[in-house]
Amino acid sequence: MSKILIKVQDKEKNFQSAHVVIMKDGNVLIVKRSSTDQWMPNHYGLPGGKLESGENPLDAASRECKEEVNLSVSPKDLIFLPKVSKEKQHAFYFTTKFSGEPKLDFEHSDFQWINPNDLSKYKVVPDLPEIISAALESLQ
Repeated sequence: MSKILIKVQDKEKNFQSAHVVIMKDGNVLIVKRSSTDQWMPNHYGLPGGKLESGENPLDAASRECKEEVNLSVSPKDLIFLPKVSKEKQHAFYFTTKFSGEPKLDFEHSDFQWINPNDLSKYKVVPDLPEIISAALESLQ
């Protein structure tokens, strides 16, 4: 099975945020937004966030994984998901390569490793099922 890593430069795609589908043993890591979050409080989503000034999406995705869930993810191990990424908005990536154990930051109140088939049991942010499906398709 060959995978193609598509590197996206900030100049090519002007994304505002980057998010990562992290998978381990067939399960996906989802994080619960805090009850005080302004957007979708108490909903599960993916590790990710806004790009910092001058930062490219790959580096932002890697940084956000470390900041939000304490997982080290190399930008070279991120697979771009063009089907669900929205130009000038959100870049989505997928990986199975990371190190560390999840530990939450102040922005989140819970995390779960879930079977993708169980996603409907959780209150999730918009488009999360489609994003996870796109990540699973990239495995094939």
